[in-house]
Amino acid sequence: MSVFASQIRHKPWLTQISILSSILGALLALSLKTQDRIRGEQAPGMRVNQLAAAYADQRDSIAAQRKQIADLQRNLAKYQKTAASESGSAILLSNDLQKANVLAGLVAVTGPGVVITLRDSKNPPPKPADMSRESYLEIAKFYMIHDQDIQTVINELRAAGAEAIAVNDQRVVATTAVRCVGPVVMVNNVQTKGSPVRISAIGDADTLNSALTMTNGVRDTFVNDPSMFSLDKQTSLTLPAYAGATPLRFAQAAQDASAVEAQSRSIQSAKDSKSLPVGNEGNDNSDVNPQGTTTH
Repeated sequence: MSVFASQIRHKPWLTQISILSSILGALLALSLKTQDRIRGEQAPGMRVNQLAAAYADQRDSIAAQRKQIADLQRNLAKYQKTAASESGSAILLSNDLQKANVLAGLVAVTGPGVVITLRDSKNPPPKPADMSRESYLEIAKFYMIHDQDIQTVINELRAAGAEAIAVNDQRVVATTAVRCVGPVVMVNNVQTKGSPVRISAIGDADTLNSALTMTNGVRDTFVNDPSMFSLDKQTSLTLPAYAGATPLRFAQAAQDASAVEAQSRSIQSAKDSKSLPVGNEGNDNSDVNPQGTTTH
């Protein structure tokens, strides 16, 4: 009999430990195999499918809500017209309300105006071999349309008397924000296509055209590539109503006394502005670069 067999006979717990270790190893191997199968076959696919389905449901829900808002706005306009037909005072109130709705962008409008198209340059300068990527991007950004270019056009249109404005078929209202997110233009928190950006405005077409194309005006800021800016007069444009929600969390109608005081300050400010110099007289910022430098 060997020494090894004798040692095992005198230590029976070694056999028990060996059996338990074998069982434990088998269980661990089975557990790891099961986890690998779940991770490799079931979990990722289920997660992606669930996220895609949730995204699709959310997108459809937002589209349905926007359609519902547009339908409610149309119904409201019909009710207002019906109520206005009952009396002369109601007609006057309805006319004022309709004008307020037009100015607020809550109804679709039609009229003459202009369409401005902003597009990224098709001929940006080539990148020199000895120039770093960062330096080249500093040059190339002047050949792309940025949110500040869109906002500049909107500001000029408003100053020239535009009565309604839309960017890529999104109505511009008091709360509208325009910003670029990569190649996408966000208007009213709605993703629209990027370049080209189509800005439509209703107003006196000649006045709007003159304001945007005057010397050293908006058009002349695109000195690197004039084809990035184009303007077309239109005899008839139809702009959609604002289709988003209009919740007010902080602004409330002012009380009579404070409203009168605020209005008085506004009138006085307008009177004081008439005595201020026009242009850059007395201003040291006459050498400001007409081409902006803010990127997306």
